[in-house]
Amino acid sequence: MLFQKVCGVDLGTDTIKIRDKSGKHFLYDKNVIALRDGRSVLAVGDAAYAMYEKTPQNVNVIWPMVNGVIANATEMELVLYHILKRFHGFGGGNSTIYIAVPSDITQVERRAFFHVMSSKIHAGKVHLVDKGIADAAGAGLPVLSNRGHMIVNIGADTTEIAVISSGKVILSQTLKMGGRKLDEDIMTMVRRKFNLNISHKSAEALKNNLAFMINGPRLEQKVFGIHTLSGLPKSDMIPSLAVSVAIIDTVDAIIENIKSVYNRIPPQVMKDITQEGIYLAGGVSMILNLPDYIRREIGIPLHHIQDPANSTIRGLVEILNNHDLKQITYSLQDLAAMR
Repeated sequence: MLFQKVCGVDLGTDTIKIRDKSGKHFLYDKNVIALRDGRSVLAVGDAAYAMYEKTPQNVNVIWPMVNGVIANATEMELVLYHILKRFHGFGGGNSTIYIAVPSDITQVERRAFFHVMSSKIHAGKVHLVDKGIADAAGAGLPVLSNRGHMIVNIGADTTEIAVISSGKVILSQTLKMGGRKLDEDIMTMVRRKFNLNISHKSAEALKNNLAFMINGPRLEQKVFGIHTLSGLPKSDMIPSLAVSVAIIDTVDAIIENIKSVYNRIPPQVMKDITQEGIYLAGGVSMILNLPDYIRREIGIPLHHIQDPANSTIRGLVEILNNHDLKQITYSLQDLAAMR
């Protein structure tokens, strides 16, 4: 079967999400690659993630993206090449790809997205979409209207805060805080309170299974790690309350930045957002009672959009199917004209 000629790509730091124009065919895979001796591709995507934190010295597991931007272009090209080939046999050539990117990255960082799609993959046309716009479209908001909308996407590695109006991002901030920072907070807590060094995977499992805000069930989960004093393998039961307390400081820091962006909104747009509220997206937003906690701390309405982990890719499909919305995308030529 030939590759669908038009698709949307949410190139996340943790996960790559691809959907075709119909929205029915999709592929979600980890954005990671395992290389043997720095050259030979051993595994890509979920298969490489299965090796994460378990590899011998001659195998490196590399995450090509950091903080929402491409950090290792060569590895990113390899990951995309192999994953897109699995998505209905990618053929490049005259294919058109829409990619969501953070709103406040530099011109050089934007060009990197075009570069990885044109070198090894040979995509015919590449269009970038500001992530805040894609999230708004995914939430079903009228992105071309002159009303203001505010969208917060708490992802794996970053939190994207965007204010949009008339199809443009008028104010944005990308925080280097997301799910992975919460994982690190949990790892630090377990090391200090339980004298146990655990892996990122274990910390992520604790976050996903136990973390809550305000109130939640008092549960426990066994984790395995290395005892900090003896250096020997050891297990312990970690309570949900300890996990939840560990992430509060980072969550509060995210909220303070949301307030900061809100307070900088132009008065003519702030009125719309104060009345309408903020839209919350991203996989981390599914932590138990987190939307209620943010709503209480901010003091204005907050809407937790449906299926928040897939808001960006859903918005890309909406944009590539809507002729009017295509005007909010930009090509490499458009980028050159912005200079």
